[in-house]
Amino acid sequence: MDNIITAKIGSGAFLKNNDRYLLIKRSPEKEIAPNVWSCIGGHMEKEEINDPLVTCLREIEEETGITKEHIFDIELKYIMIRQYKNLIRQYYIYFGETDIIKTNDTKEGTLYWINEDELLTKEYSNTFAEMLEHYIKNKQNGNIFVGVAGNNCGKLKMSWSILEDYE
Repeated sequence: MDNIITAKIGSGAFLKNNDRYLLIKRSPEKEIAPNVWSCIGGHMEKEEINDPLVTCLREIEEETGITKEHIFDIELKYIMIRQYKNLIRQYYIYFGETDIIKTNDTKEGTLYWINEDELLTKEYSNTFAEMLEHYIKNKQNGNIFVGVAGNNCGKLKMSWSILEDYE
């Protein structure tokens, strides 16, 4: 049974305060994506499997100390899907606002407030880099986008679609 496919589902957020976004530079000790920049987030617990926002808010509080009472206008903007060997990764990305600047320390990495015009200058995973470029071009758009990672001659090719109710 070599063709068994497993799945990991996660959720995270890019929180904004004025023109700055809260990012994490992942710890060099992390097994996956060490020293890479990312949003605040992580894996769903099994009891959260049907509610990615619950995962997102839990991860924000665990990693930053910011509670849901200080998070506003949080909206799902992206669902990204990629395959890595026999693992399918699905990640829900939210964008929201907060009135908090001070954050807790976290063992996951180092937290930074980054100016919006510096967002695309950081080293992200390939899928996150593509998603942020897409977001900057489409942030006024109220849609939810689904990004599927594909292979284009050994390089990442993201295919974007708008998620819509067809009924």
